[in-house]
Amino acid sequence: MKASYMIVFINNTRLVGLLFLLLSGAYVYFAGEIPLDFWSEDEVFNARSMPYLIGGGAMVCSLLLILLPSAEFKWRELQNLNWQPLYFILPLISLYGYTLEILGFIVASCLLLFIAFGMLGERRWLRMTGIAAGLVLMFWLLLDSLGIYLAPGALFWSLFDA
Repeated sequence: MKASYMIVFINNTRLVGLLFLLLSGAYVYFAGEIPLDFWSEDEVFNARSMPYLIGGGAMVCSLLLILLPSAEFKWRELQNLNWQPLYFILPLISLYGYTLEILGFIVASCLLLFIAFGMLGERRWLRMTGIAAGLVLMFWLLLDSLGIYLAPGALFWSLFDA
């Protein structure tokens, strides 16, 4: 009787939640090993803040997956999704990491979003440009107001070397 109850209790959703909990716990643990400069150790927001926030949120989500009752997951529905844009966006994100140092945060992020919108099927270039530029500039302003410096990139320094 107990073995059948255990089989019902452990389903795919709870197993994924458990794996996600272990992964996010390891992420939070290793976030604690991020080195801090001596002047940022006492700051409210430092290099460890976002990893702690992301890891903590992931742990809460994984606990919800484990504890809340869930319906049986329909794996067949995943086959009906359009996965093709994902295969192009993942290399694009990798390329973003390389272009970040050259083009700088604002230009590289705007290009990333603009190209990703196009890959996902958006064709209104004015809307794509406005959303990409607006999101990137708002995020840059937020980080700037928190005192986080984002380098403008090698292209900026080569064009406006003073």
